[in-house]
Amino acid sequence: MLAISEYRGMGNRGDLVEAFRAEVGVEFAFLVEDAGFSGPEETDHGLLFHSVGLDVEVWFLDGHEPVVTTLVAPVASDGVRARGVWLDELYVMSGCGPAQDVPDSAPTRRATLKRVRQHAAALRRLMSQLLTAEGSQLIARCRRD
Repeated sequence: MLAISEYRGMGNRGDLVEAFRAEVGVEFAFLVEDAGFSGPEETDHGLLFHSVGLDVEVWFLDGHEPVVTTLVAPVASDGVRARGVWLDELYVMSGCGPAQDVPDSAPTRRATLKRVRQHAAALRRLMSQLLTAEGSQLIARCRRD
């Protein structure tokens, strides 16, 4: 599986990566505008948003079966990032809905951009829980700490 940064300048795939990044910037803007996150910052796999206690990283993993996935990771007061949890797991565990609301399969450009919108909508529903002590407990239950 290639890192997202390896797709720059690769014709249509490079265009898809740029479209993915642009869509994430738009659809996840609520993190910055409403929830006090900074970012987005480019990573090897996608875009990362930071807050005092939480990181959200939206990935586009291309390969035999391309996927869009979102990782939510707690960040300790000393800035150390703990092991994260996938958004679909958090979504189900929180009672927001079924995993089908947060699909990851992204075989086409259209599906990739749709997945970004679906992940943003799911995260928006979870934010009120994630930014509280309840959110830390939810993440711990998903990680089975």
